[in-house]
Amino acid sequence: MAKIKKVVNISQMVLGFFLVAAFNPVGAESAGKTNTIEAGVLEAKAIEFVKENIPWDPDATEIKIESGGQDVVVPFGAVDINFNLPARKIRMGRFPITVRIAVDNILQKRLRLTARVTHFAPVVKTLRRVNRGEILTPGDIAIEEVPSNRIVRNALTSIDDVVGNQVIRNMGMGKVVTTSSIHKPTLVNKGDQVTIIAESGPMKITAPGIVGQKGFKNSLVKVLNIQTQKTIFAKVQDAKTVKVKF
Repeated sequence: MAKIKKVVNISQMVLGFFLVAAFNPVGAESAGKTNTIEAGVLEAKAIEFVKENIPWDPDATEIKIESGGQDVVVPFGAVDINFNLPARKIRMGRFPITVRIAVDNILQKRLRLTARVTHFAPVVKTLRRVNRGEILTPGDIAIEEVPSNRIVRNALTSIDDVVGNQVIRNMGMGKVVTTSSIHKPTLVNKGDQVTIIAESGPMKITAPGIVGQKGFKNSLVKVLNIQTQKTIFAKVQDAKTVKVKF
């Protein structure tokens, strides 16, 4: 009887082993574990996605992502995060981004984020009040980065395009300089007497002339050569001099 009892006990142990194995397969140690995707990490990945798809310089673009600040918890495994644009186009301002989170190729979460994109561009602004007729100098203006969707039409973006030009109308401090607010100062007017210069290497010929139209620096104007009584086109050098090709 003792032997029979011992055999029964061994059989129960073997059966118990197989039952444990059946409910604890290989890899079961990961059961119950999860992956947590922090809100900050998700937002950072979304920002990188936007940077890769914007048509503007990323260094001149401000990108903000609104996620609600909640971490995302998914089952344990290989996590894959994909971003999509419902409109398939990134634009200025606010727009939605769809996020799909899969674990081991199985979709677990679908989220909606909001992106806010602001692109900045340079414009020339006045540093002081300037009055009509003034000639702008480097000390009168400066470059400022402003949101490109707020830039006024025909705004100038280079200091070189503004310095030396004449203000057409009064402008307050902090005003954007546009092509319609300045023009090149007039150096010569119709009827002005000037010296016509023709140069070729070391050779230089001068003659008196009378300007036939208004002109600014480097503009071509009609000039009557008093000596030959012929009208020519000459480039304005200053208020007293025009130059022709020889």
